[in-house]
Amino acid sequence: MNKVLSDEQLILKYAKGDLASFEILYQRHKRALLAYCSRQFSNHALGEECFQEIWLKVIRNRSHYQPRALFKTYLYRIAQNHVIDVYRRENKRNSDCSFDEQLVGENSTLNSDSVGTREKAAYSAKQLRKAILLLPFEQRDTLLLKLNTGLNLEQIAVILDCKKETVKSRLRYATSKLKVLISDSQGENE
Repeated sequence: MNKVLSDEQLILKYAKGDLASFEILYQRHKRALLAYCSRQFSNHALGEECFQEIWLKVIRNRSHYQPRALFKTYLYRIAQNHVIDVYRRENKRNSDCSFDEQLVGENSTLNSDSVGTREKAAYSAKQLRKAILLLPFEQRDTLLLKLNTGLNLEQIAVILDCKKETVKSRLRYATSKLKVLISDSQGENE
């Protein structure tokens, strides 16, 4: 009978040289991690590069994993730290304008000539993505961890090295600010 191993068991087996264990871990987490990385940046290529670099860090540090925490928490702690490093690197590279301007780009005004439901849904999703990019980093990061990972508030607090109440507060502020940003962008486009 084929026993399903936990993420923690898989990373420990991978640390001992079992490559198949890494493949299973990668398959389990690639979609959510790529979504988390891609939504951090308006530049899709930068999100993909970030995603790949995070997996490289997991590979390089596999022997340092301690099963005190869930592998998922460990993975997103690495991801969150790496995203911060990328922001800093990009900020230095593009010090001419503010980082929010870099994320959204010069053409942040949304135009919609579409009539169909599918086009309206795509337009709304695009508005939401752009609005998320305008959130302050801590709010955006907390929101994306909640939306993309399936982690609970306690696990997100561990990743962010803060209290559960801080996570709740950031989520509340992010939600409120998103409502305002989306409302403002809809008003501009009417």
